Amino acid sequence: MTDLVFPKDFLWGAATAAHQVEGGNDNSDWWDWELRPGTNCPDPSGIACDHWNRYPEDIALAAGLGLNTYRYSVEWARLEPEEGVFDGAALDHYLAMTDAVLAAGLIPMVTLYHFSLPRWLARKGGWLAPDAPALLARFAGRVVRALAGRVRWYCTINEPGVVAFGGYLGALGFPPGRLDMGSWDRAAANLAAAIRLVTPAVKEANPGAMVGFTNSMQEWEADEGGRPFMEWLRHRNEDVFLAAAADDDFVGVQTYTRVPVVLPGWQSVLLRGALRVPALIGMAAPPMIRKQALDPNPPLPAGRRRTQMGYEFRPQAVGATLRRVAALLPGKPLIVTEHGIATDDDAERIEFIDGGLRAVHEELDAGVPVLGYIHWSLLDNFEWAKGYSQRFGLIGVDRATLARTVRPSGRHLGEIARTGRLLG
Repeated sequence: MTDLVFPKDFLWGAATAAHQVEGGNDNSDWWDWELRPGTNCPDPSGIACDHWNRYPEDIALAAGLGLNTYRYSVEWARLEPEEGVFDGAALDHYLAMTDAVLAAGLIPMVTLYHFSLPRWLARKGGWLAPDAPALLARFAGRVVRALAGRVRWYCTINEPGVVAFGGYLGALGFPPGRLDMGSWDRAAANLAAAIRLVTPAVKEANPGAMVGFTNSMQEWEADEGGRPFMEWLRHRNEDVFLAAAADDDFVGVQTYTRVPVVLPGWQSVLLRGALRVPALIGMAAPPMIRKQALDPNPPLPAGRRRTQMGYEFRPQAVGATLRRVAALLPGKPLIVTEHGIATDDDAERIEFIDGGLRAVHEELDAGVPVLGYIHWSLLDNFEWAKGYSQRFGLIGVDRATLARTVRPSGRHLGEIARTGRLLG
């Protein structure tokens, strides 16, 4: 095998999200969701990784690995604790954090909305509130104006399909835990509208910004009977948001696995109908409906291994999703804004990185304009409804002491980033 060489200006990075690493985000819908009676969350986020206070250490570790980009989010619940009221001290914190990123020689890539909402907006209905898109656009404009001299790269909305499917069809145990098709429809429509509104708001605040949303995408594998349902689900969770991003400067592609959909044709039709009946969406649903429609970890063919998250180990799935976006949005610049694995075996993480990068390089060779690879995640963190059970980090975080330990996978990716070369 020959060495694979990447472009000199390729973005090499790792990512975090505010609620997952900062700690103490107690004005958010997720904080309330974790602490409610009967919560599905095995752990509250609590202090998380204390990144709010320890960000200088974490940024220095990222730079020390050899990466050139840090993707992180600003927390809406901190910055706008009450509707229309912006917290100057919280904004100063993110300005100082961004200055630390720049001082470390890293390119800041800022995500403006990554899953968690301010409590006041959650009480208005969250993504069912008619004015939610406009409120996010207003928030984004305010933040970007403050960061304009520091930040060029912005991710507007992280994984809108996951937000809608996970929280408004109840599929992933996300707030607000709605269980009806109408809520899913409305939330998805509002999130697509927000993509269309936030990009021009960012551009108005910083005309030189590079702006795009990030899309959770799977490599789908369907038999003939399952194909109609697969195409319908893929359209709702992925394609409607790609269509909304036609004017974005880039699309962030986030891929972790391949999902099989194996069904007799009549069941494919039944599933689409069943999802419109609220009583069938909850635990009373027949097992077939729950598995194929709502279970993120459906049965796999024999011999395929799983990650800690229950996903199929399939690092090369990212090649399929890059290829698909390139076909739907020809010429659109793409960035792999998340790709990673939950595992306790760091050799497996190295294998996953290398497999993904080989797939990315294959798409580059085919002419797909891929601008970068951002690994998920920089740190072991709070994995939403999975709590702290999943370890995604290039850097391990001891839950008792919060001590950081750079893993060999972090050094491995850093060496690729420094040289721009994956050894054959």
